[in-house]
Amino acid sequence: MNRIALSIACVGLVALLGSNPAAAAEGKAADNHIYAQQLVTELMAGNSDLMGAGLHAIPPDGTEYQIVAQLRDIIGRKSSEDDLEIIKQDATRIYPDTLGGAPRMKALAPLRDRGGRIIGLAALSFRLGPGVTKLAVHARLDDILNQLASRIPDRAALFRPAP
Repeated sequence: MNRIALSIACVGLVALLGSNPAAAAEGKAADNHIYAQQLVTELMAGNSDLMGAGLHAIPPDGTEYQIVAQLRDIIGRKSSEDDLEIIKQDATRIYPDTLGGAPRMKALAPLRDRGGRIIGLAALSFRLGPGVTKLAVHARLDDILNQLASRIPDRAALFRPAP
């Protein structure tokens, strides 16, 4: 194949897949009928201070961490190196950020099951407003993580069909 034909083929592929070829494999949150997605949906419905929430884990047939539950249509997106460091180091990261131009406080922390085992990552975005500090977000994050852990018997439970 000559260079011109190859360039045309590449342009066509980018147009077909969009600017992010990995996005073609990403699934829609509305089609994600697993327990992890139910947890995210309920978390968002019950916490008005949240702007977003997502859970990362290794699927039963997988070998790498990926987004397994999220309100945005990015189910299946591979976890970033930064996400993996949070899991490996058993660390929490809270920092200011923006989402669609709206200021927020983003929080990343290991996701645990009922037995305290790390089974993935929780990514939460909190609305910024009066009194919202890193310390306040950390307290809310701990509360939410404890609530989640109490509802997750093990990693496999995340992938069971939503009740």
